Amino acid sequence: MTAHDQECRLCRQIRPLCRSHIVPELAYKPIKNDKGQMYEVGYKAKKIQTGYFEKLLCAECERLLSSYESKFKQVWMSTIPPDFRHLRTRPLRDIIRVDVPDYASFKLFHLSVFWRAAVSRGFRIGSISLGPYEEVVRAMLRCEDPGCPGDLPFLGFLSLDDGAHPVPIVSQLAEGKGRFEGHHYYMMSYAFCDWIFVVAQPGPTWLTDLEKQCRQEGMFLLLTVPYTQSKSFRLSVQILRKLWR
Repeated sequence: MTAHDQECRLCRQIRPLCRSHIVPELAYKPIKNDKGQMYEVGYKAKKIQTGYFEKLLCAECERLLSSYESKFKQVWMSTIPPDFRHLRTRPLRDIIRVDVPDYASFKLFHLSVFWRAAVSRGFRIGSISLGPYEEVVRAMLRCEDPGCPGDLPFLGFLSLDDGAHPVPIVSQLAEGKGRFEGHHYYMMSYAFCDWIFVVAQPGPTWLTDLEKQCRQEGMFLLLTVPYTQSKSFRLSVQILRKLWR
């Protein structure tokens, strides 16, 4: 052990830690310019080259989570079309079916992003804790176990602009106001979507039934929403109002 070794948040071993991205770089690529730069917006806007990272994981655990990221990239980031003009309803309220042959890895990818954000020091808005579920998710990620259908369920909402183009925003972990059918929930935006993570085991019955169907058919359902009605947009407005005052 060296003076620089620290405890890995995933395996709990004392090892050298990597610079671990909270939201993987694959989610930032769509918002970078031709120089590989993007804007970080806070009290001031500044250009940055990479997304937020912390020293959280050892190399072995980093590789484990990277395997989830690679599969997510294959089924979503590498397949999403440039626009969804074929959707004819106004406002946009369509269901999109995403083929997910390996549902376990797809779910574990999203759980890994929320877990990393929750245990991080800075990639979150306000004081956020998963409580006993932090350990539950950690064990799921380590064991490559997505749990039973309905355990820690999540929802996805694809944000589209007026031209039906997917909107590539990345936002911090934030706690939703109120409760979702009796359960706490958190939200983040990345990979063109608002993702809602319900902290429950199991969650609402209808989400359990939905996940059973998704696992059986190897798919995931996304609801399309206009960008101005997305969760991240309303949250951004709230933050801007606080900064403006």
